[in-house]
Amino acid sequence: MTRLMAQYWFGEALLGLVFGSILLMAALLEPTTEVVSLFGWQVPSLCAFRNLTGMGCPGCGLTRSFSFMAHGAPLEAFRMNAMGPFLYLAFATQPPFRLYTILRDLRERSRALEAA
Repeated sequence: MTRLMAQYWFGEALLGLVFGSILLMAALLEPTTEVVSLFGWQVPSLCAFRNLTGMGCPGCGLTRSFSFMAHGAPLEAFRMNAMGPFLYLAFATQPPFRLYTILRDLRERSRALEAA
């Protein structure tokens, strides 16, 4: 295995883990229309723009939207952030896609070695 291929697989695996971790965290959070909590503890607002100005930014509500999607409530997710459900679906496709690309490359590499 070449170093470049190992780096490629590492990058693919890392991206799959990052996206998977975000989806797992969204599933662990307990959403309401006002806040999200983790095992009963309220998660503080992390939006610096909202904390400084009191106004929402385009990303406000995205955490709640992801969490509602993970809990099977797409309408509530859409109410929290209009782009949330679409982004969630894009994120949800990433771990299986990354695994597929790694397995595909491994299969192609093994076929090339068998042919040689």
